Amino acid sequence: MSRSVLAGDTWRLSVDDAVAALAASPQGRIAVAGAEGSVTILAADGIVESRQALSLGCLTVAWSPAGDRLAVGSVHGVDVLDAHGSVIGGRHGGWCSSVAWSFDGARLAAGVGRTAIVLDSHGTELLAAERASTVTGVAWVNRRVASAAYGGVHVHPVARDSAPDVLPFKGSLLALAVSPDRKWAASGNQDATLHVWRIGRRGEELGMSGYPTKITALAFSPDSALLASGGGEDVTVWDFTGRGPRGSTPRILRGHADAVTSIAWSARGDLLAATSDDGRAAVWSPRSAVPGRPLTPTDSLNRDSPATAVTWDAAGRLLAGWADATVAAHVVGGA
Repeated sequence: MSRSVLAGDTWRLSVDDAVAALAASPQGRIAVAGAEGSVTILAADGIVESRQALSLGCLTVAWSPAGDRLAVGSVHGVDVLDAHGSVIGGRHGGWCSSVAWSFDGARLAAGVGRTAIVLDSHGTELLAAERASTVTGVAWVNRRVASAAYGGVHVHPVARDSAPDVLPFKGSLLALAVSPDRKWAASGNQDATLHVWRIGRRGEELGMSGYPTKITALAFSPDSALLASGGGEDVTVWDFTGRGPRGSTPRILRGHADAVTSIAWSARGDLLAATSDDGRAAVWSPRSAVPGRPLTPTDSLNRDSPATAVTWDAAGRLLAGWADATVAAHVVGGA
């Protein structure tokens, strides 16, 4: 592995595996999931703390809220690691591209094949709910777990054996996001549409069409006011204040020349970052955008390799990863 310090708190590192996903802990540690199955844990300054081969291919990664557990989804299933990178539990038997910790970190939700599962923080199974097709997204709705699969979103109780609430959709769901205030659920779909449900209000839903490609990246802002979606080269941002986005014109964030691969809001919600197959990790200030008028990036990182993952660390630095195994930390607007 090679590491270079560029300026101040900015560095660049090769992790010797194409980057599939990134996550930053509250303490500033960085987990890098590799497409060939490696899991690398970095200190905030980019120094490698640990590395292990976990699977034939990692897909997603998430730290627990306390930073003492790490969930890794892969082509084999989900593994739970301790803070040192050692596997302590999990569930195998299917593709896992989505994991989500509960707000207190006591439970982990994951989609493993056609099953939505919930594990405790040690990897012991608490719930296994079968779906008719592969589970493509999971999210918490207070103490319940939402799972996305063909036919819609099911919201499963964890503490008791009862039927889930169903948010119906006729089609294949590829991404799922639930607003932090738990009022809205949104799905990105194979048919190049975005679908939104008002949680707890049966029949209150709407769809947005006109995207050039399928939607695989979704993220609500921390205050639940905005939903960013990646379908094609642009990032489309919908306003969820008041009665929601029905009949409104979205904000358009422009700056990529190929499909958006991942999106992430900063902790304060003032900045949004997105990566693309064009090799660019771009940053915008979406709240300054005028609906209907494309907004250009305020900052970006560029490489001659598809940019595959983006997140923010506890210090507010941008973290981005590329298919050429590069991980970079960047102070937005810095020298």
